[in-house]
Amino acid sequence: MARTKSAENANDPATGRPLPDGVSCRGPKQYRARKLVNGQRIVRTFDTARLARAWLEETSVKVREGRNIDVRTLDGIVLRALIERYRDECMAHRERDRTGHIPALLRDTIADLKLSRLTIPAVRGFRDRQAKDLAPATVVKRLNLLASILQHAMSEWDVPLPQNPASGRLIKRPAGADRKRNRRLEEAACSAGSVSPGEHEPSGEYERLLDAVRSDTHPDDVWLVRWSVEQATRLSEATSLRWCDVDLTARTISLAHTKTIHLAEERGPEIRPLMPGARALLREKLASFDAPPAPEDLIFDVGDERAFSVRYGRMVKRAGLHDLTFHDLRHEATSRLARLFPNPLDLCRVTGHRDLKSLDRYYQPVLTTLAENAEERARVLGFIYDSDEGVAR
Repeated sequence: MARTKSAENANDPATGRPLPDGVSCRGPKQYRARKLVNGQRIVRTFDTARLARAWLEETSVKVREGRNIDVRTLDGIVLRALIERYRDECMAHRERDRTGHIPALLRDTIADLKLSRLTIPAVRGFRDRQAKDLAPATVVKRLNLLASILQHAMSEWDVPLPQNPASGRLIKRPAGADRKRNRRLEEAACSAGSVSPGEHEPSGEYERLLDAVRSDTHPDDVWLVRWSVEQATRLSEATSLRWCDVDLTARTISLAHTKTIHLAEERGPEIRPLMPGARALLREKLASFDAPPAPEDLIFDVGDERAFSVRYGRMVKRAGLHDLTFHDLRHEATSRLARLFPNPLDLCRVTGHRDLKSLDRYYQPVLTTLAENAEERARVLGFIYDSDEGVAR
């Protein structure tokens, strides 16, 4: 039987006007709104009858448009379950996230929230807790990962979240996380006449790095460093390359075996052009073998990738090089190769960047060189500049 309002509860005691259908007054600032949706009675309490009526009208529109969320479904799902499912089903190719960022999400109290309680303030609290001890870039990485998990759950697992509370549109990311890294290898600083007879010219950072990574126990370390500066591959790509992935005649490399290409079965292996310096390096390495390597042999046998990263850090410290990560060699190589490719889209084909915005983070030109190149190009084109005013005529 439908509920009917009592006579004393039919009017708003604050205004004396009749209360809207579905709204009753329980006391000062206690206006209860009731709505039956898909057999479930939803009840909300508001400060005024106007707010209660607005909620009823909004809910009715959502029901007609199919946008109303069944809160009972969200009450039955804990965020931890989504994180673990995403880890198991979608992250086989992202080992660092599986072993680093995913456990961090699961350790935080946000993982134990029901989805009905996963609000924007809750995600903001997660961000602030992470920001206490971590760098801004790490916090952004974890926020973006959480947003990806929720978006995937909404689009692929039919989880009826009304919005993605970790989206960048709703949660402000920490400042300073997108700072562009500009570490380049410095050339030897010497001028004519500054070196006395019998003295050696000072070495640049590249030569010092090569001297430091030469090792009897890990002879391929120096080959890998040289390759990275010539070809601009990622560490995981380089350490996964096999001899069968290289075509010296066609001057191409295939990334079919690399861990970063997780969609190879769907799209086929990624093919990149082999750069001249990298091609010469591979020929030199082949000539160093007593017998030809097997096609399935790794080109760079440096052992476990993480072990190499630790070893590389010690080498850099031993060489006296400050703040030089292995990934900086990809920046160095990209900046060097940019001189060979006037079209940046061609350079993207070499480095494997998906768009020009990503490429821009790795391209770190020497500004003085750009200015000198502009002057040389101007002379070739016949521009004449006034020495005082610098105006072309």
